[in-house]
Parts: sequence; structure tokens; C-alpha cells
Amino acid sequence: MSGTTRAATAALALSEATEQLCAASVADARLEAELLLAHACGIDRAHLIARLKDPLKPTTIAAFRRLLARRLAHEPLAYITGCREFYGIDILCGPAALVPRPESELLVDLALAEVRARGAALRIADVGTGSGAIACAVAAHAAAARVCAVDVSSAALALACRNVEALGLGGRVDVGQGDLLGGLGALDVVVANLPYVSESEWCGLQPEVRDFEPREALVAGIAGTELNARLLAQAPAHLARGGLLALEMGPTHARALSAVARTHFPGASVSVIKDLGGHDRVLLVRQGEEARWRTTT
Repeated sequence: MSGTTRAATAALALSEATEQLCAASVADARLEAELLLAHACGIDRAHLIARLKDPLKPTTIAAFRRLLARRLAHEPLAYITGCREFYGIDILCGPAALVPRPESELLVDLALAEVRARGAALRIADVGTGSGAIACAVAAHAAAARVCAVDVSSAALALACRNVEALGLGGRVDVGQGDLLGGLGALDVVVANLPYVSESEWCGLQPEVRDFEPREALVAGIAGTELNARLLAQAPAHLARGGLLALEMGPTHARALSAVARTHFPGASVSVIKDLGGHDRVLLVRQGEEARWRTTT
């Protein structure tokens, strides 16, 4: 921010920061400015809003400017503040794993629906767990479920372990390194948010994603379907009768992955759920039963 006098109060600091964020094409510029300033002040956003006329200490102004400079360089807000709300819980975030996305909450919805419909003590796997957001959200809302969180990245798993510990879920989420379902036994529910960006799509991603989030957690290969297809090939050996497999996928992948699923799961129910934007988002495979969710194929 320019000058020191203009940012004498929280309100003035926010006004100036919002202008700069808008100029940098940051969506929700005012909200992001408020969250950054609240973080610099060491308070939550609600307390900041109640203190907009209060003068800011020089040290707070300096800290806010450093945070704002990082956001203006398109570093994700969640990496700057170190946290993102996901399914009603706070998830610690860092560059070792993707920032949790709202659309991935659909996987949590599906897993919890299975818990309600079939009983509490289901065996649930979150494959490609990253920060552990999905596994932690499921465990936080289904105390008796047995949840395992798996990823190939040791750095991501270290972050997942921090989230499990911070949320007090140490006895309910098992975190382990592995390649997809390798080494896991029979499972009632498998949810997965694996990389599904194609090589050609990579360069067109937003700078927040392309320049800061781990490429290996985003790009699956030339087509973008490679890892999900490999998981579908492994899954029949692990998914129990009546079990549910739910894969987050790219919006153009439904037809190709549905064909792969029908090849490996002959006779199973294969369907697709759209997200709130109307895009194909989750591929569902139910082993040996009709799907309980109303979907489109």
C-alpha cells in the first residue's frame, strides 16, 4: 500500500487494499482484504468488522502490507493465512497440497449419506487425501466410521497428519503413504479427488493454481483421466458388495470414465452427479446394488 497516513484506520486500509486487489483481478476483493487484515491483526473477521474505525498499529500495517503483496502476486489466500474452512471445519493449508475446494464437499456428502443409510461403522478410504480435508470432514461427522487417508506424497501426508491432530481425530483417521488402493483391504466406501487436469490444460489454469499449487496434485497426464482410470481398475478387488466408489473428475471426463467403470464393474450401477454449476463432477459406482442417489448418466 502507498503511504502511511491513508492506512491509519482499518477502514482506510481495507479501502486501499480492495482497490489494489480489484486491479489485480482478484475475485471477492473486499472479502479477501478483510480476511488478510484480520489475519494481520490476529483476530477473526467478525471482530475486525466491529473495529473498522480503530487506528492500526504501525506493526500491524507493515504485516498487512506483506500479506497483501503476497496476494497481489496471486499466492492463494489459504496459503497466506494457513487455513481454509471446509465442510464446517478449519483445515490447515500449505503448498504441499491443494487448497480444499467447495466442490469436493460433495464427496463428503456422499460418504456421510452412506454412513446414515448403512450403519456407522463403515470402512471408508480417502484416496489422494492431500491435506486430509475430506477424510477429516467425514470422520468429524461420523464418529464410528473407520477412515483411512492415503496419498503418494510424504509432504502432503505430513500436512494431513497435522490436520488430524489439530482436529482431535487421531483415533479415527489413519494416515498412510500408498499408491491408490495398494495395500488396503476391503472397503465399503472409496472417495477420491485425484489429479484430473490434462497436460494441455495446465498452462491455462489461473496463476493461483498453476504457479503455487503442486503440479503433481493437479496434472494426471495427457488426457487427464489416467489416475481415475487406474483407480477404477484397482477398485473391484477392494470394494465390498454394495460398496460405493465416488471419484471427482474433470467436467469433460464423464463419458470416458463411465466406459472404464463399466468395463471393470460389469453389472454395477454407474452414474454421474453434477455440481452446483451444472457440470459433471463425480462419477459413482455402486457394487452390486442400484445407486441411492438420483443422478444422470
